[in-house]
Amino acid sequence: MSATIPNIPGLASARRYQIPAESLQCGMFVTELDRPWLDTPFLLQGFLVDSQIELDTLRRYCRYVYVDLDLSGAHVAEAIRKAELGSTPFEHADAPADDAPLPLETAAPEERRTRHAAPSRPVRIRSDVKISSQTRERFRRFIKATAVASEASQTRPSLFGRTFDWLRSMTGHANARDEMRALQADSHSAIRSQLPPEMKLRRYADRAPVEEELPRAREAFGRGSQVLDALMADVRSGRVPNVQEVGRAVDDMVDSMIDNPDALMWVARLREEDHGTYQHGVKVGLYLVALGRHLGFPRRDLAHLGMIGMLADVGKTRLPRALLDKPGMLTPSEHNVVKEHVRLGLEALTQSVALAEPVMQGIAQHHERLDGSGYPKGLKGEEIGIYGRMAAIADSFAALVTARPYANASAPQDALMNLYEWAGTSFHEPLVEQFVQSIGIFPVGSLVELSTGEVAVVLAHNRVRRLEPRVLVLTTPEKTPLGTPFERDLLTRPKDREHRPIRIVRGLAAGAYGLKLRDYYAGQLAAEAEPLA
Repeated sequence: MSATIPNIPGLASARRYQIPAESLQCGMFVTELDRPWLDTPFLLQGFLVDSQIELDTLRRYCRYVYVDLDLSGAHVAEAIRKAELGSTPFEHADAPADDAPLPLETAAPEERRTRHAAPSRPVRIRSDVKISSQTRERFRRFIKATAVASEASQTRPSLFGRTFDWLRSMTGHANARDEMRALQADSHSAIRSQLPPEMKLRRYADRAPVEEELPRAREAFGRGSQVLDALMADVRSGRVPNVQEVGRAVDDMVDSMIDNPDALMWVARLREEDHGTYQHGVKVGLYLVALGRHLGFPRRDLAHLGMIGMLADVGKTRLPRALLDKPGMLTPSEHNVVKEHVRLGLEALTQSVALAEPVMQGIAQHHERLDGSGYPKGLKGEEIGIYGRMAAIADSFAALVTARPYANASAPQDALMNLYEWAGTSFHEPLVEQFVQSIGIFPVGSLVELSTGEVAVVLAHNRVRRLEPRVLVLTTPEKTPLGTPFERDLLTRPKDREHRPIRIVRGLAAGAYGLKLRDYYAGQLAAEAEPLA
């Protein structure tokens, strides 16, 4: 059945609609779920619903989904468009408000046309339309508060003391300081209660500027990638993996991260564009070490976190490749096979050495979710340990910001807001907040748009004010690439032509405007980040 889609003035050709799961129909192209894709049998992110089995599965896992009209059947698209003119069960997913924080890059018409070229493996154009207005507002308030709190920590014993003063002055609420202090105390208490009582937390300070740390960071990342490649090959072929060698590589990465985490994050971002050497596990390990460093974990525990990230998905090498690359929905039996990668990985790894208990926990639980919807055991709440909770957050974030053959990368801010949206159900909310602070709202290596219209890449964080990093400007305000990029430190409050302070107005997804870091940065940082010979 097909129908002509009426020409409705003002209706954007690529609008997405939020559809209750019970109202789904065959012929709808689902682009987003109300939960992480990895928590469902739909491993391919974006697909055309064409069977009752898919409808039943979506209704079992989701309360609502997002549908793309361009890729849906004509009769379904017509029904949804007509619903916009009347009162129907379909709910239109409005675009973010004009004052939403950190608006994100959306799909260009050229990208949407690309998706039609390969219907068996459509590209998911990620956007923030599924982020609720409540989440955006909560995220905005949190970022503002932590940015000021970071500045306050330079001059006051309490990390959050001046944050409360700021909120009180902005709102006129006499008790704002006490209320915010109580909220932060609750957050830290919630995390501390998950840690062993004997663990002594410490505060880390950068020991070297990012430029000085880059050579060691480059070497540590290269070695980590090499040993992980070798371990994966061993597991794939049935040989006993050399876990001790991975441990030594993790030690090198932890040492570099302790001295200055920005250096390794920068190297990882440059190497991410080199798909032949990029390793998902290495990046998850770096995110986990960054989170642990921010929380003040002892060095031994930072090494445990690095090992979890490196080894969590080793078991996937023992799954059929065709199953991992399947373009459609997995059957229940196939989904059960994929879930086995956790057990298979632990079995392979323990042939070589007895893993430390925190490492075992993190690997075993990195797909568990607080609401019991995860796997392999369907653990709930307090049944999931601190290492499992941390691994779930880092692994999900790394997956969101990584480009796949069938899915564009999210902008980091979009991915962080996704974590916020799922906090309290899938993820531990206090840990999500600490994760945002640990990697920064504008992670090193991420693309941003400045208030001048220029596009820049974040080079290093300013520890005093988190929203004012050092950046490398790559384009003119018209987005024309510069022949010679230049640095700008936003902490110094540089001014535009109207004498207004230059600031970051939004984060961009990797590859926005066709920019590749290797093409635009031929200076010292890029040279240090070249792959090992």
